[in-house]
Amino acid sequence: MKQPEHEIRLLQVAEDDLREIINYIALDNPAAATDLLDKIENSLSGLISFPLLGKIPAEEALAGMGYRFLTVNNYLVFYTVEEQIIWVHRIIHGARNYISLL
Repeated sequence: MKQPEHEIRLLQVAEDDLREIINYIALDNPAAATDLLDKIENSLSGLISFPLLGKIPAEEALAGMGYRFLTVNNYLVFYTVEEQIIWVHRIIHGARNYISLL
């Protein structure tokens, strides 16, 4: 029997992260911005059928809160799974102190 598929929802702060990232990259290289957006969207689409695809963070506090993350280029996409909903919390450059942002 097939498992029901999940739904992706971005928190407002994650939508803001994505918009800021894409707009910033587009200032210098619109094609790279479009490519990154496509990669992020494709990665998120993969979660619909495989919600536990992302890695569990090494930080115990984040793992304990149920966070998982995907790596897309230099960005980390943090999410949690609640029943059939995948909540995207933040999309953060890997060089940033993401622990303080979550």
